[in-house]
Amino acid sequence: SLILFCNLNEDSIFLNSKPLKLMKDGFLVTGPAGSGKTTCCIEILKLKSYKKKGFKIINLDPSNNFWSNIDSIDIRTLIKLEDVMNELSLGPNGALIFCMEYLVDNINWLDDQINSCNQKIIFFDLPGQIELFSHQSFIKDLTSHLILLCGLKITILYFLDSQFIGDTSKFLGGSLTGLCCMLSSECPHYNYLTKIDLLKNLPSKILQRYYFPNTETLSRDLLNLTNQSFKRLNMSILQLLEDFSMLYYDSIDSTSNASLNEFLTSIFTYHN
Repeated sequence: SLILFCNLNEDSIFLNSKPLKLMKDGFLVTGPAGSGKTTCCIEILKLKSYKKKGFKIINLDPSNNFWSNIDSIDIRTLIKLEDVMNELSLGPNGALIFCMEYLVDNINWLDDQINSCNQKIIFFDLPGQIELFSHQSFIKDLTSHLILLCGLKITILYFLDSQFIGDTSKFLGGSLTGLCCMLSSECPHYNYLTKIDLLKNLPSKILQRYYFPNTETLSRDLLNLTNQSFKRLNMSILQLLEDFSMLYYDSIDSTSNASLNEFLTSIFTYHN
């Protein structure tokens, strides 16, 4: 057998860490704003079939006040988006970035909350602003910290509103954001089309086309919707998805207990 030894110098991030407890399971719920992340987390807490599992929700969206009356860990006890906007005269996106940087600077608050949590399964409800996935390192830094210092086993859940399939350009933009999140987080990743209950009248054959987005599926729609002058650009973007060949979706209906049970069973199986 091979035994590896490593030396930690004074600058090592591990030196100031606390002894790890029994490893917990963490699920980071990400996706564009309005994709149903909070709704899904709330409905999960209501499931009687998983009561014994013991879930805990940690809200990391400083603009989300839905968790104020629910038993959860809320970043708004640390910092609120509206307070930052008023005090620093920032817009909502700039204030959100400030809040996330403030959380990183005060990461001990999150460590203490996780260590004091008795539940072994934790869902993190994250903000939906694309800046956090595209050109900020917040997601990667957060997942690294949760894994290395908090002892969590992390899986990323990316939610995309299923109504985006009615507009191929929106669906493509959401899929590119999902791919960006997959590459930046460097963690196991699961993609879901949410609010599937709003597409009950859509033939399943059409919906199946979007579970595995590829050049052939989307190119015809884009050619019909956009000017021919954008053809090369469209094909280049589609080829990017094709080259990585990593993106596929499953579906979830947060109004259906059966769908939520299937969702939890699949992510636990995939997670383990």
